[in-house]
Amino acid sequence: MKKYFKNKMVIFVLFLIVLNITFFVIGYVNYLYPKLGNFTIENVVETEKFLTLNVTPSNNATKYEVLIKKNNKVIYEKVEDTNQIVLDNLEADHNDELEIKVVAFNKNNEEKESNNSYNYVYDDPSFEKGQSHLVTNNSDLILKINGYNANEVYKVKIYYEKKLLYETNEVNNEVVVPYDKIKDYSGCLKAILYNANDRKLSTFNFYLNTPIVGKIKIISPPETFNTRWNDVTVNYEGGTNANHFYLNLYKDDELLSREEVFPVDNKFTIQANKFMENTNYKVILEAVYEDYIEIAEQASFNLNVSKKETTKPVYVSHNPTFIKANTPIELATLTEDATIYYTTDGTIPTINSNVYSEPIIINNNTLIKTFAVSNNRFDSAINTYDFQIMDKTPVIYLSPSNQYDNYGAKDSGYTTEKQMMNRLADVIEVKLKEAGFIVYRNNPAGDINAWNSFSNSVRADFHFAIHSNGSASHSARGIEIHVDDETSPSLSIATNIYNNLWQIYDGNTNPLYNRQIKYARGSLGEVNDNYVNNGALIEVAFHDNYDDAVWIVQNLEEIGQNIASSIISYYN
Repeated sequence: MKKYFKNKMVIFVLFLIVLNITFFVIGYVNYLYPKLGNFTIENVVETEKFLTLNVTPSNNATKYEVLIKKNNKVIYEKVEDTNQIVLDNLEADHNDELEIKVVAFNKNNEEKESNNSYNYVYDDPSFEKGQSHLVTNNSDLILKINGYNANEVYKVKIYYEKKLLYETNEVNNEVVVPYDKIKDYSGCLKAILYNANDRKLSTFNFYLNTPIVGKIKIISPPETFNTRWNDVTVNYEGGTNANHFYLNLYKDDELLSREEVFPVDNKFTIQANKFMENTNYKVILEAVYEDYIEIAEQASFNLNVSKKETTKPVYVSHNPTFIKANTPIELATLTEDATIYYTTDGTIPTINSNVYSEPIIINNNTLIKTFAVSNNRFDSAINTYDFQIMDKTPVIYLSPSNQYDNYGAKDSGYTTEKQMMNRLADVIEVKLKEAGFIVYRNNPAGDINAWNSFSNSVRADFHFAIHSNGSASHSARGIEIHVDDETSPSLSIATNIYNNLWQIYDGNTNPLYNRQIKYARGSLGEVNDNYVNNGALIEVAFHDNYDDAVWIVQNLEEIGQNIASSIISYYN
């Protein structure tokens, strides 16, 4: 019996030990990782000289952060280590509807938001913010007040820096400050409205005897500016007497950044790294004397930033598959101000490779690898051109459109795409044959598969599809040439054709019509690198646009001669 009792005592003691260890572990874990309790915002009350926000305590909270918003914008924030948060220096306009939120933090800086947000109407009076901040010489200062309550007592004090210049309790819908009380001061003066408990209700800055900043106007960019992801240069005029300029960048009416800029000759540049791709901004330029923001002048423009572009690939001036010895080869890219790098030893080019500056003379079989680099763009693709010294008669396959039901713009003289593009091909064919080229044409009754097959069977050096364009709106204009991708063998001849034809296009003064080289990426059978050798497709302007259609009709011979000359110079 004693042995049985002794065993039970041992078990009981062990149980107590385990229980204590468990409580200790739980307590220690709670100490290390204290869990925040739920809490609620209760009210806002006036205490002594301040407004105080009261919240129920949150278990294990070490501090509380209060955020006050007006129209979804934060106008006040403060952190306190107590659940009775003094809202000192909170100022708003009379009848402002404010939303108050509070977040509690524990010692590990974990956070928990209050169970509720609190809506508070600021019903104290305030200075009218729309009134002038400038004091006219010899004129008393009249300060208008919104929300004046005749049952309350208010007073207004005027300060210059920390010096009290004037005080009055004669306050109603407006307060008059005698000019002779402030006339000897210059710069920023401050009017402060207090209630009977000396709680600050509203502040209004005003200025006298100070330089006035002149009106400012942005000359460029235009009021709405569309650009790729890139630096943006701002030119302005005006802003006389300003000694500080601030750039304010807004997105969706939210201020993202405000920083001082230092213009030179009324010009400064916003760096591309300030922007996100595919984002719209509002840019505001402030011209300020000292820090007198209330009398600053502003000008703005809307900025639409698209994606970061890729530098256009490098193309060559002459055909690489067969070329005469001593031919000078030019490297170029459609991206302005790009730097071209290249190698001739078969290695992959880098920014440490040769910088292209003058034509490369081809005396022997030469492998050129090249790419281009430009600011705020991705580097171009690497293009390889294997130049082979040999004599060969170029073989050209012309494939004009067979689309008999695509009609031109009314009264332009353009009939159908089939008829007009075949007439254009006639001009090209004649000139190419005069230069000694071998030329084949497609059969309009056939299809792409038949055309590609015949082109390949005659070993065409260049397969050239000839079309005119159309758009849903009938308002689009411009020339464009399609190749398969950035490294297609047809890139160079297509770009040379485009550049030369663009010179005689009657819309070439409008950059919106400069459609350049397009990449089909497998979607066009006559340019697909897997189906045809060295294929390109030109869209010779838009036949459903009156101006473009008239240009084609009236310049058919010149257009054909221009295209043929580009092909001839590429192979000679």
